[in-house]
Amino acid sequence: MPDGLEQATVTFSVVFDADPTAGQPYVNVLKSAGGRPGIDTVALYRRTGNEWTASLSLNSGYTPGVQTARVFERLSRTEPTFEVAGSTLFLVTQPEYVVWTLDFEGDASGDAELAYTAAIADGLRIPMSVFWNPRVWATSQVSAERQDAMLAWTKVRLAKGDEVALHLHMWTDYVRAAGLVPRTSPSWAGRGDGYDVPMTAYSEAEQKTLIDYGLTLMADHGLPTPTSFRAGGDIGDAATLRAVAAAGFNADCTAVAKDYPPIGRIPYPWTLPAGAQPYRPSSTDANATGDLPLLEAPTIGGNTYAFTVQSIQPQIRANLAVFAAAGSVAAERKAITVVSHPGTIVPAERGAIEALLGAFGPLRYDADAGPVRFVTLAQLATAYGR
Repeated sequence: MPDGLEQATVTFSVVFDADPTAGQPYVNVLKSAGGRPGIDTVALYRRTGNEWTASLSLNSGYTPGVQTARVFERLSRTEPTFEVAGSTLFLVTQPEYVVWTLDFEGDASGDAELAYTAAIADGLRIPMSVFWNPRVWATSQVSAERQDAMLAWTKVRLAKGDEVALHLHMWTDYVRAAGLVPRTSPSWAGRGDGYDVPMTAYSEAEQKTLIDYGLTLMADHGLPTPTSFRAGGDIGDAATLRAVAAAGFNADCTAVAKDYPPIGRIPYPWTLPAGAQPYRPSSTDANATGDLPLLEAPTIGGNTYAFTVQSIQPQIRANLAVFAAAGSVAAERKAITVVSHPGTIVPAERGAIEALLGAFGPLRYDADAGPVRFVTLAQLATAYGR
């Protein structure tokens, strides 16, 4: 089915035994039951020799399911008639999406971990939404060498078509550099450096200041203006989302479902059901649909940190259960967002991520196997904008 990313088009290739020009061949498609009644017709034209082709846009009147396409050509008789020369079946489905997000935490990531991260994306042919953390430019704890290496890696990924987004933790040095008084509580782990202080500890105006400062730092270092955001610790509220929307973002993935594993001693503010799907949040209640010009894409696909191929199997099963089964069409549009961290991807976690993302292989749209498309969070916002 069509979305904001691409049109829904089916292309037919028909090989005739002889030149069918005199027969004026065409294809018609019987719209599926439940769709708007009618038949779509498109003329075939010669591609090469006796192979003819046609493309048909499926923008209206179709519902997910099996479709029948028939080839007609005119037969020379006493009274020439058009008759069926052949037929085929094809599937129309709602799209399903997987978004792989990568959070820089504001500390240093090593070359080996960055290489593993890139190898996963390139090996599986999956785009990444790289959530950059500008705190690295506001602290003495990350060397200039590591700053430059991480930035260079990010720009390479950007050139490959990956998305660069914004991720903020409330590090005290970053908050101070933004011109605000840092807090060390409440915190989910009692660290004392602000990393584990939620954005919600700051007022809406302060959150906007922290976001704007991050955007300025990113622009100063040659990164494009991001359109996707995630707050540290997956903790945010309506004030956070209002600040994010006011800063010009199109998408946020801070939300998690109410059954998400706890991060520490601060409870999640989210009451979303298991498998919660993208929605436009309310300006007064982050858990409700409403009026904000922002797509909230809950991170329901799991956090891969410290998992192995063996331990991540339950999450793989849970993710696959969200989507339509292999070989079938999706009756509803759905999305899964997964989070990893470039600074922690060692061989064991790399294997877990490859197992998790690779499990969608039998459902991939780009292999004509199913309805699943790997997209960035920015692309997901575009798709749901329709």
